[in-house]
Amino acid sequence: MTKVIIIDDEAHCTNVLANLIGKVHSDYTITGIFTNPIKGLQFIQNNPPDLLFLDIEMPNLNGFALIDKLLPIDFDIIFTTAYDQYAIRAFNYSAINYLLKPISERSIVTALANWEKRRKKTSTEQWQLFQNNLENSTNERTKIALPTGVGFNIVEIKNIVRCMSDNNYTNFFLKDESKILICRTLKEIEDILKDHNFIRVHQSHLINPLFVKGILKQDGGSLIMSDSTEIPVSRQKRKQINDILETMLRLK
Repeated sequence: MTKVIIIDDEAHCTNVLANLIGKVHSDYTITGIFTNPIKGLQFIQNNPPDLLFLDIEMPNLNGFALIDKLLPIDFDIIFTTAYDQYAIRAFNYSAINYLLKPISERSIVTALANWEKRRKKTSTEQWQLFQNNLENSTNERTKIALPTGVGFNIVEIKNIVRCMSDNNYTNFFLKDESKILICRTLKEIEDILKDHNFIRVHQSHLINPLFVKGILKQDGGSLIMSDSTEIPVSRQKRKQINDILETMLRLK
């Protein structure tokens, strides 16, 4: 029997979640539904679930603080939140799933299918790493979690060669020549990676200067990356970028 608990201060959200979970997985048993996070905490201490659906922004006790009070934990968590800001912050590294409200049947199907495949217990170390990435400065992070349709791809930041915009999506090109497409704008990615010395050289391109093989000055200027791709440099940033890259290349 798979035991599920739902904690959300909005009753209509708990009702929607309970109905969707029952529809998708009739074999799951919802052992507790709470709009009061403190009561939910007390219940979990004596009746731990297999899976917890947990809102983040709640009065008296937010979702993060609630988990801190339960450590160490031996169950998995899917955060539910109406605030994309948490998704962006958690985006840097996490083995913990989250769903953005309003939650659809499709998103529940995907999240639960992924969880069933993994059934990976959320360890204390994983939670602490998640918390550290929210609290530490960006340049201390070494990994980034790229959200896909079925979960996350965990990537070493040092292995990212370049990123390319595709409207509201971003393509990541990695050192091993693999490519990952995620539903995030290049501006969001730039905000995360700029402290790792990534440079926005063009409206559509963000590059890791460590993978620059050369600089072409004809036709307005461009960069040759380690994957042999030629990346244009915008006119506004040309001098600044050339100065930075020429200094780096001389030192390499």
